[in-house]
Amino acid sequence: MMRWVFLFFNLLMGFGAGSGSFLALNAGAREAVGINSSMLVHSPFTSFLIPGLFLLLVLSCGNFLVGFLTLKKLPDFPYYQCLVGAILFLWIMIQCVMIWDIVALHVIFFSVGVIQFALGLWTIRKQQVPFPFSAHQN
Repeated sequence: MMRWVFLFFNLLMGFGAGSGSFLALNAGAREAVGINSSMLVHSPFTSFLIPGLFLLLVLSCGNFLVGFLTLKKLPDFPYYQCLVGAILFLWIMIQCVMIWDIVALHVIFFSVGVIQFALGLWTIRKQQVPFPFSAHQN
């Protein structure tokens, strides 16, 4: 049952980050929803290219990959769930600092990241999953 909960969050984040990357990488789509480069004035970026690629490659593809590993019942999957959850909520915090704004989607996706991380940690402790690649594994 818990795997399906994880998969739901992975798919939600995979498609959500994929949509965000499309908006970041497509100037016409950005204009249609009112996103302009003035949002980047307090960030180290001059365009949305790097944030868009991060959304696509790390958050979108990362969540799809972790969802696949979860479906394949990889024993270490809770650690990967924690990883994508932590990356997500850290990304949202950094993004809010860089654009000096917090909107409802930030709160929603920050919460999803915290939930992914917390459920992964809970699963690790409940199932006593050993740390991947540790020297204590047989």
